[in-house]
Amino acid sequence: MGYTDKKTRIVRDLEGDIFDSNHVSRRFFRAWLDGSYLGEDHYRASRAYLRAQLMEHGVGIKLETAIRGWVIHEYARFTAHDADCSVGYAKTIVAQHIRSLPNPLGADLLATYTDLLISDALDLIDDEIKEHLREVAA
Repeated sequence: MGYTDKKTRIVRDLEGDIFDSNHVSRRFFRAWLDGSYLGEDHYRASRAYLRAQLMEHGVGIKLETAIRGWVIHEYARFTAHDADCSVGYAKTIVAQHIRSLPNPLGADLLATYTDLLISDALDLIDDEIKEHLREVAA
């Protein structure tokens, strides 16, 4: 499969409203994190990383900032896995595609999408986040 085919495949997977939580790419990214692609060890490693960041940074912008790079990398790994290409290539094509979307308000669509992926990732430790918030409130 040539790079043109890989690019076409990545872009095809990003068609439609990627900002919708039910978009196929976001659903499959959550499946990537929950171990459906690489198995239980990947799931456990993802949860362990997110829990460690939660314990270090608490809930909020510090946590989201701390995991931003990890989420971007995991999303690129997931995309590369599906398109059978390098992580760097996948990251480039995703960024190019999102930046090319219609944007009448001039928002940073790539940052917005990344924020949504961060939220998707944090769903993996939703119970721990709720417990942390209860402990902080007590």
